[in-house]
This record gives sequence, structure tokens and C-alpha cells, in this order.
Amino acid sequence: MENEAINDIILEMTKFEEMKELNEFRKEKLKLYVLSTLDTITAYTIKPTGYDIGANGIDYSKERIEKNKNKFEKDLRQYEFEKKIFIDLKKGKIKTRELNNSIKNEKLNIELITREKIDVLENFDTKKNEFGYLFISRIVFNRNFTKGYLRFDFICGDGCAWDSNIEIKRVNGKWKITEYFSGGIA
Repeated sequence: MENEAINDIILEMTKFEEMKELNEFRKEKLKLYVLSTLDTITAYTIKPTGYDIGANGIDYSKERIEKNKNKFEKDLRQYEFEKKIFIDLKKGKIKTRELNNSIKNEKLNIELITREKIDVLENFDTKKNEFGYLFISRIVFNRNFTKGYLRFDFICGDGCAWDSNIEIKRVNGKWKITEYFSGGIA
């Protein structure tokens, strides 16, 4: 189930179509290096600590304070939800596992790469026909295997990267990314 989900969302995680257009890639299959171990790391989450009621000694209007309070409460609920759904990964209840060679894609030439090979790289610069490096966590599925949560990092060259905790759902027999949580972009 995990490999199937990864196969279905790999183009979404890497923003393949957008990257293809931006970089004017030719029709050749691009090489994507995928770390062969599904890890248990999640994107860094920061607990919201409050909301502003003013700045520089000037109080905000009641409407702005209420808006800030509502945003803080929404962000706090999101933080607590994200913390709860990723707890099994963070606490080590779900173990790492090796991918097998069933990660295939018609638009990408996927090559599994070991942590040892990653560790000796001087940088993540990509060469001609190389798309980038993808690191994926184990997926935390719901009981019915209709929804899952995972983290990924995609590095598409020097100064080109993003990561995110995401929610995926099975829609019409295919897995799709349905929500992005904590993450960043470089």
C-alpha cells in the first residue's frame, strides 16, 4: 500500500509539471534519486505562542485583535492535529523500511540511492537530465487505508528545495495530496 501511494503522489511531491515547464526540460525521462529507506522524520513544527494586540505602543482595533485571535486559535488547532497524527513517527512506533524496486513512473527514471551515497555527496547540484533527490517518510495510514500522512523533502539543485508534512487520500483508486502542513522552501 505504501509503495502504491508513493507511486501515485511522486509527481505531486516534486511538482513535476511546474518544474518541467520552468526548466524547459526536454522530452527525455529525467532521473530522480529516491532515498532507498523510508525514514521516520517529520517536518519541523512550531507551536503558536499567542497573537498580537498591538504594535509600537499602539493598540489594534477590536476587529483586528479578533482576527489575530481567530488565526492563532486555528493555527494552534492545526499544530495539535499535526502533532497527534505524526506522533507514531516521532516516537519510533513506526520503523524505517527499505523500498523495493517497485517505485516506477512513466515520466521519471527513478533510481534508489542509499544513505551512504547521499552522505558522500559534496552538494545536491543536478546534472543534465537529473531532476533531483527525494526523501520520503513512512506513511501513517488511517484504519481503512483511505487516508495517510507523511513527510517528504525534495531537493532540485543548489538553492532549490522544499519539504512538507502532507495528508494524502485515495480518490477514485489513486492517491492524491489533499493537504500541506508544516514545511518550508529554499
